[in-house]
Amino acid sequence: MLMMAILAIVFTVLANRSRSNFFRVLSFIFWAISVMVLFTAGWFWLAILFPAVACIVFWKNNPRTDGQRARNVFYEGFGVPTEKKEETVTHANGNDVIDLDDVHYRPMGNAISIKKLTGNTKIIVPDDVAVILDITVGTGIVKVFDESPQINAGNIHYFSDNVNEARKRMKITIRVQTGNVEIVRG
Repeated sequence: MLMMAILAIVFTVLANRSRSNFFRVLSFIFWAISVMVLFTAGWFWLAILFPAVACIVFWKNNPRTDGQRARNVFYEGFGVPTEKKEETVTHANGNDVIDLDDVHYRPMGNAISIKKLTGNTKIIVPDDVAVILDITVGTGIVKVFDESPQINAGNIHYFSDNVNEARKRMKITIRVQTGNVEIVRG
């Protein structure tokens, strides 16, 4: 098998350089023999079947859109529609202070998404705004209002007491790899 493949490659190179029909015919014959030997070898089908099965298993175990949709369905019960436009802040690194006092609040609620690799994030929430928080921090401290700080908390979900009754609502999604997140009233 290996010898046929080497001869096929050699005659293919010769055919391309000299543009000779004789070398092209020999190249075709050796490629045909190599393919026939490859198909008759028992391990060939295993080499095709194993990656196909591995791809199917990976695809079934890691649904991308279904998991994202299920996470959004969770918030729909709290009166925050997910079909609205969402403000997104994306930084590679750096410290951010975001004051939600200047936001124009819509009756259906607002949403903001913050994604960054490193840096501290401080969000100042007015007293009359109800929030739904979804915070994911790889390494860092998360402090939400007057609750005790959590170190390397991973995923945190927080809901204000008056989410359904509040006129001003904000859904905040924060994804930080390394850094501190602080949510304060102000």
